[in-house]
Amino acid sequence: MPQPAGSRKLALRWLARRPLAQAEIRKRLAGKGFGVDEIELTISELVAKRLLDDEALALDFIVLRSARMRLGKRRLLRELERRGIDAGVAERAYLEAVESGDLDPEGQLRAAVAARLKRERDLTTAGLRRVYNALLRAGFPATGLYAELKRQRDAHELAEHGYHDESP
Repeated sequence: MPQPAGSRKLALRWLARRPLAQAEIRKRLAGKGFGVDEIELTISELVAKRLLDDEALALDFIVLRSARMRLGKRRLLRELERRGIDAGVAERAYLEAVESGDLDPEGQLRAAVAARLKRERDLTTAGLRRVYNALLRAGFPATGLYAELKRQRDAHELAEHGYHDESP
């Protein structure tokens, strides 16, 4: 049987490596043979000391992953839920990131479409469908995605054919 203080020590070692959600700590401690009461006591202590904070984890995750991996809202929230973050906490963190200016969903969508179009050599219907589906899987909303893809495709075609707006 593990020592009572052992669960805290183990949880702190995991948290020193990377931020974890309460659910992840629970699962790991249960896997190491700790009882429910000891796990809950450890979780409560870590939360009280602000060493374990699902809200802060969700906000950081959203801001960093959206920028680095060009992921949309749906995918970000799904990944947080998979890590054990409550759906309401994840949604609030997303809204907070947008309201604070740390996340620009429209800008993220424009950048993601531009990057995918740049990599896609075939801009025929099949190529555009691949880009569209890849960005859907990345969590971007279908309606906004379709409009942005069409806008950037049209701009690319105009530039490629040498059409320039010569209005005053």
